[in-house]
Amino acid sequence: PHRLGKSDFLGQDVRSQRRRSSRTVSPLWTLAKSSLGAHTMNWSNWWAELFCVVFIQQMILIVLGHFLGLEYFREPLALLLLVITFALFATSYGLLIGVLAKTEEQVVMIAMLSMFLLSTLGGAWFPLEITGETFATIGHITPTAWAMDGFQNLILRGQGFDSVILSAGILLAYAVLCFALAVWRFRYA
Repeated sequence: PHRLGKSDFLGQDVRSQRRRSSRTVSPLWTLAKSSLGAHTMNWSNWWAELFCVVFIQQMILIVLGHFLGLEYFREPLALLLLVITFALFATSYGLLIGVLAKTEEQVVMIAMLSMFLLSTLGGAWFPLEITGETFATIGHITPTAWAMDGFQNLILRGQGFDSVILSAGILLAYAVLCFALAVWRFRYA
């Protein structure tokens, strides 16, 4: 079986990464190039590109929801904070999956299993308010529950910026944890 290596991260060769990066986010990393090696820059560009994809996907869903009558934009700064911190988490978590998996099949399997687990426990399929206290407490171990709390505070409960600070902080903590574990695993793999 094909083993993912440092030059073939998630099935993408370095040339295709460079080609895409030169058209998208590489200007954002110009300053960092002097202190980081080329390998690190390709890795950083990949992460930044993935962050942009996740962010744009969320914004498309939010705009569609807005046209369907959901009041996402009542507190735009709170919404932006949640979207950014959730995108940071999702991107860092994806990176962690990518460095832990040895094959593309494992990437898909881990991603699907964790998506089902996190969305179920975190209240994305049904609100945690209708579950028992124990299930809701366990659910709040997941970042999904905190993201759902933040979005529900904005959309359903009509609350303001202060109501999303805790959720955004916890999402950011999960993002930092996943990113740090991914970097550690990648360096010592």
